Amino acid sequence: METTHYIRISPEVWVSFGQDPEMIMDWLLHVHAQGRDTYDTLTLPNISHFQKVLGQIEVYIDGDDTYNLEMAAIGEELIVNEEQAVVVGILTPQLLHIVKDALGAFTKEDVADMAFVDHDALDDVWLKWTSLQHFCEAAAERDELVLIYYE
Repeated sequence: METTHYIRISPEVWVSFGQDPEMIMDWLLHVHAQGRDTYDTLTLPNISHFQKVLGQIEVYIDGDDTYNLEMAAIGEELIVNEEQAVVVGILTPQLLHIVKDALGAFTKEDVADMAFVDHDALDDVWLKWTSLQHFCEAAAERDELVLIYYE
């Protein structure tokens, strides 16, 4: 999980996949091969420090279910194309709103208290934090879903 890619998709595109893992994988490989660097794709490389911070935060769904924010940011897992060992997650609208709200609830000082990293590494963690927050906000505003894959 050295690099994590988030891709926003419309509900119509998701429905068109028909829950078919092979179709999802083919589409993701196509998107990745295109090397798209547009508003609808977010790439976060070298995220181990970032994951450690997310892993310390618990979020609640409907007041009952507890999610670790790191797991929420990965979404509901779908295993696709085991030959290539690619794990894809989906942030459903409900999880997307939770991730967005949780990321927005912390200041840079809060993140610094959890990160246990030097100043330079903190800047990188904070950049990833705000990038994911803005990405999720944009997707939530458009009622999109987010697909996640790793390399």
